[in-house]
Amino acid sequence: MSTSTDQMVMELKKTNTDMANNALSSKQFEQPTELSHLISALQTTLDLNKLLIIFDTALSKKIGQSGFIFENNELNTTLQHGLTAHHKCEYHLTIESSFLGKLTFMRRKRFTEEELQLIEHLLAALLYPLKNALLYLQALRSSYTDPLTGALNRSTLDSVFQKEVSLTHRHHSNLSLFILDVDFFKVINDTYGHAAGDMALKSITHCIQETVRESDHVFRIGGEEFAVLLNSTDSVGAERLAERLRKAAQALPIKHAGHEFNLTVSIGIAQYSEGDTLDNLMEKADKALYQAKNTGRNKTVCA
Repeated sequence: MSTSTDQMVMELKKTNTDMANNALSSKQFEQPTELSHLISALQTTLDLNKLLIIFDTALSKKIGQSGFIFENNELNTTLQHGLTAHHKCEYHLTIESSFLGKLTFMRRKRFTEEELQLIEHLLAALLYPLKNALLYLQALRSSYTDPLTGALNRSTLDSVFQKEVSLTHRHHSNLSLFILDVDFFKVINDTYGHAAGDMALKSITHCIQETVRESDHVFRIGGEEFAVLLNSTDSVGAERLAERLRKAAQALPIKHAGHEFNLTVSIGIAQYSEGDTLDNLMEKADKALYQAKNTGRNKTVCA
């Protein structure tokens, strides 16, 4: 059931006993200590990327694959290492009814049945370390992301700002910030319910993330208020991007429980100046936002 281009995909499921039996019965290892060394190496890290590279390196000594791709859609995580190639063997990894992800190995020539059996034996040793690494990743993310929207949280803003300021000084580049607030958000909650309000916040977060660049940082800083740090961007570029976002938000249909509604946003923009603290920069953006709110809403204002 495992595969190389035209072969079937294998879904690898192991119980505690299966894992021990299959891992320890691998006859393809020249020395019994090799498997023990792999198991020990896999227990040295909780970092997902490092863990998979350790496994990939050990496997490469046996079958010479060119690289791997790991995907876990639930955690919105994709990791790739090495080179892509035509022939692939793909595994859906599950342990104790928990889906861990899809792991694909690649190389230029077809995998033999003996090699596929070896991969399956070795994957049995990976399952528990992989599960622990995924749990660790979830814990890390929960400490710096907003649980409702998935945006970065307010407590993370200061550390990211300090890093961006350092890069700005090093590269003699610009840094801007805008603060976005959903207009009349209380009306949405009162009219359609708080679940609809939550849906609106998720939708606007997705809209922001789709509009800004991957290198920009999106934060939910409270209620219906968001901040975006824009690296290598002056106030003109920030205003252009904010206006594009404002129009995208206005055109965004929010659907919940048979209802469909739209929302608008107001945005205040500020450009970093030498010596600005985060509080200084946010105060400038807040004043611009306040002006946008008090002059009609659904607009962008630059400090």
